[in-house]
Amino acid sequence: MESQTLVRSDTTRTALQPLTDSDSVADQLDALHHRAVRELRLALPRRPYDRRVRERAALLSGELVRRGARVRVLHPADVARDPAQAEDLRRIAASGAQVRGLPRLPVWMAVVDRDLAIVPSDPALGESSATLLRGRSLVAGHQALFDQVWAGCAPVPTDSGAGGPGRGGLDEREREALVLLAEGLTDEGISRRTGLSVRTVRRTIAGVMSRMGAQSRFQAGVEAARRQWI
Repeated sequence: MESQTLVRSDTTRTALQPLTDSDSVADQLDALHHRAVRELRLALPRRPYDRRVRERAALLSGELVRRGARVRVLHPADVARDPAQAEDLRRIAASGAQVRGLPRLPVWMAVVDRDLAIVPSDPALGESSATLLRGRSLVAGHQALFDQVWAGCAPVPTDSGAGGPGRGGLDEREREALVLLAEGLTDEGISRRTGLSVRTVRRTIAGVMSRMGAQSRFQAGVEAARRQWI
């Protein structure tokens, strides 16, 4: 749906854009890869948004940190109850983002710099609906709310024990995929060797490539070996 422009002047543009489902939210996160971002604030509760949104948020966080942006992430303290989200959070922390937890996090939120935000919408429009906000006058309140909550939370240690990420913050699945990639296997070959779906293999490799800044699969294998990640 096209944005509904509420206010426009020579220097500001304020608008609301409904996002009707998780796919729309994920697409907006993907679009941020092409924007010059200085700071990203993320609040990631376990619900309502699906795995695709969390994965896109993890990929975006790693990419922005690599480009020098400041990334801060809030998450619920019971994140370990959801292994998939716990894995995404480990990736975010390993990328260099700042991570803090709190007992209860009811609201999903992404605030980009001071003039763009993705926030929950009316639940009557769907559990995964959201609204894209543009303009400082609309975003300022959400930015202030995030900063206030952030100030009251303790930092989360980023080092992991057994079963957590190893060198370079890689988890076992990422490391295995990189090893097989360096051996020259295709996505289909890696899928057969690991038992993962081809889609999961591609997503895993894309995430690692983004964190390393690799422009090709070959470069990813070479860079992983250079960093002694494999």
